[in-house]
Amino acid sequence: MRRASSAILGLLIATVVLAIGASFGASVDAHSSSAFFSGYRAAASPTLTPALEPYRSPVPLLTPTPRPVGTIPRVAIQVGHWESDELPDELARLRSSTGAISDGYTEVDLNLLIAKRVEKLLLQRGIVVDLLPATVPPGYDADAFVALHADGSASRSARGYKVATPWRTSRAAQQLSDALKKSYGDATGFPLSDAITFNMRGYYAFSFRRHTHAVARTTPAIILEMGYLTNPTERAFMYGRADLLAAGISNGILAYLKARDPNDGAALLPPDFPMFAVASDNIAIRSAPRDDARILLRADTTQRVMPIQERDGWFEVIVRGEWRVVGWVRKDALVATNEAPLPPPPATDGS
Repeated sequence: MRRASSAILGLLIATVVLAIGASFGASVDAHSSSAFFSGYRAAASPTLTPALEPYRSPVPLLTPTPRPVGTIPRVAIQVGHWESDELPDELARLRSSTGAISDGYTEVDLNLLIAKRVEKLLLQRGIVVDLLPATVPPGYDADAFVALHADGSASRSARGYKVATPWRTSRAAQQLSDALKKSYGDATGFPLSDAITFNMRGYYAFSFRRHTHAVARTTPAIILEMGYLTNPTERAFMYGRADLLAAGISNGILAYLKARDPNDGAALLPPDFPMFAVASDNIAIRSAPRDDARILLRADTTQRVMPIQERDGWFEVIVRGEWRVVGWVRKDALVATNEAPLPPPPATDGS
């Protein structure tokens, strides 16, 4: 009798367990289909979090230790596209990148012509100079890195020079950029173009997160498009007044080295901003940090932006989903989210 009772009890327990299991299984199946993906979409969409803990980098960024007093500054002048066929395997896709060509003139020849003159001028001022080809030494560490390039366009009337910093711009890199913009413009009289390209920002030599052969995270770096090789007037000036171009470049570098605070290690750190949401519809993304600058895009509340630098109440931003739109928006037009920043776009050859 006891055995029969035990058998009946066991059968009842088994039935209950099976019923619970079936119910649990149905619940899991429901969450693994439409309900699950609905929840995933909600979690994936960044939310405005003014009252929550803000995004913080998972890797603490240590402030660099200043160089010993009396250390001679080291500067790299990179010759754009020079010996690009010798790029390492991680950059093999760029080995065929030879730069602009126009009327028998090649960009790499002009880049090398100017770079050698810049090297000479800096050496005369006691600066340690590395004249670099396309291949950058692994984790290259210097007080300044300047990549020299020349522009090309289908329009022979396109003119002017451009200066760009990496996607995430340290204060030191911005100071170097500002110094070069002024000195080069003063020397050449060329107009400064604000049409900074996606390729310039994503220059492979800046991409220390992706590549071994790139500048160190704390190396202030810029790329200078000296003028248009495809513009006969600018090309004749660049070749005929090469010493003038070199003076404008070297004077900008020297001005930066003189003005910088070598003890301000924090200035060398690229910023680590979170993603931001657009606070209201029809917000203007502009070509410069001015209310009268050209409008590149109108953004609405469904869009997210990733700041890459801050200046005078403005953010320079990349618009998510519009990677080739790099522009400026007022800080008060944005609201921080708790979403981590997106990785930078793929590295390019700068052209």
